[in-house]
Formats: sequence, structure tokens, C-alpha cells
Amino acid sequence: MTMLRKMMSRKTTSRKILPRKTSSHKVLLNIQQMSLYQLLKSVFTIIHLLSATLATDLFNVFFKSVRPTTSHINVEIINIEITKNPNRFRFRNERGFTLVELMVTVTVLAIIAMTAIPAISTQLSHMEAKRIRYQITNTLSTAKAESLIRRKDLLVCLSDSTGDCNKTSKKTLLLFIDNDDDQHFDTAIDTLLAKQQLNPKYGILRLHAGKRHYVKFRGDSGKPRGFFGHIKYCASSIYSQTKYQISFNQSGIIKYKPHSTHDSGC
Repeated sequence: MTMLRKMMSRKTTSRKILPRKTSSHKVLLNIQQMSLYQLLKSVFTIIHLLSATLATDLFNVFFKSVRPTTSHINVEIINIEITKNPNRFRFRNERGFTLVELMVTVTVLAIIAMTAIPAISTQLSHMEAKRIRYQITNTLSTAKAESLIRRKDLLVCLSDSTGDCNKTSKKTLLLFIDNDDDQHFDTAIDTLLAKQQLNPKYGILRLHAGKRHYVKFRGDSGKPRGFFGHIKYCASSIYSQTKYQISFNQSGIIKYKPHSTHDSGC
């Protein structure tokens, strides 16, 4: 009996110890949870303080550059502040240019313009000379091919706004079928195949084809037989480097000859 009681007392003591271990574990978990909660609380508190400080700084910066209006401040306080410092409630951008600043700005712009305009004009003259060169070359090549394909004589000439062909016209370059054989383009009678707008501003154009004011490409061969010559682009003396001539012989060979390698005679 005594042994049985001792064994039962041991079991009860062991059972009593287990709850103590469980309760201590729960207390430890509670402590950890509390510390985590406090840590998160501290972090959010710091974030809140930083955001509040940042908002305050932004508010101060904004209202330093833009003064408060009468809808937020008592009218009596504003009147006192305006009496003490009249410039306080003005915007900073209200100040304009002085006469000296305006004169300096205009002078600098004038110097820049005087420096840049000659370079820009030179570049524009080169662009114009190159554009007209390709327009003339393409028109002559087209006349050579189309006359052979159509088996008809085609005329190429420099023309003005009325359609009359002239050696020194510079408005347009025409390629057409001269149906009435008058060596001029008539809108109602002739057939227009190509029209190039030339309008040079930095030079003039001249057609040299003997005594004629046009070039005829024969329909039986596609060649300007009996009409060899050239078209000159004569730039002004300031842009003399852009001078050239485009020549064509009786075999229909078209060549570009710049003034640097061949005297254009301008």
C-alpha cells in the first residue's frame, strides 16, 4: 500500500509539473508578442512623426513663396502686417525686367544673329543648289526614257508662270509633248509629263542649247540629237562655291560639272 501511494504521488506530481511548463511557454509567447507589438508601434510612431515633419516643412516652404490670403487669416492682422511691411504679400515673380537688362538681352541676341545668319545662309544656298541639281538631272533622264518609250518628241525648257519657255526663266522646269509644235507649253493643247518647281533664291538659271530656248528629245532614239548644251546654276558672288552646270550631248549622256573642276562661265 505504501508503495502504491508513493507511485500515485509521483504521477500526480508529474502531472502538476506539466501545466507549469505550459504556462511558462505561454508567458514567453506573450512577452514575444508584446515586444513585437511594441516594436511595430514604435516604427509606426516614427513614421508618423517623420510624415508630420515633412508635411510641416512642405507647408512652410509653400507658404513662404506664396503668401496667405485673407480667407485664412484675420483681416485685422493682415492690415497690420501690410502697414508694417507692404511688400510682404506680393508675389516674387511680380518684378519685371529693367531697362539695362533688356538692352543687354537685345545686344546678346543681335550678336548671336549676326554670327549665325551668314552660316545659315551658306547652308541654305548649298541645299538649294543640290535640290535644283537633282531636279534638272531627273527631268532630263525622264525625258530621255519617256521619248523612247512613247516614240514621240518631248520638249524640256525653263518656263515662267505663263508656260512660255525662256532661256533665263527660273520658276519651273517643264517636260511636255508639244502637240501644236510651237515650242511653248499650252495647257489646253499640250501634254504635261513633269513639272519641277525651281524658284532659286541664291542664284539664277540659264539654258544653253544653241540659239534655241528648249531641248528636244527625239522619239526615234531617245536622244537630244542636234540639241546638245547645258543648264547653268549661277549663284551670287557670296555663294560662288555652289556654281555648276549640267551638260547633255547628242548621245544623251548627262553630266554634272561643278565650278571647281569645270568653269561654269557664270
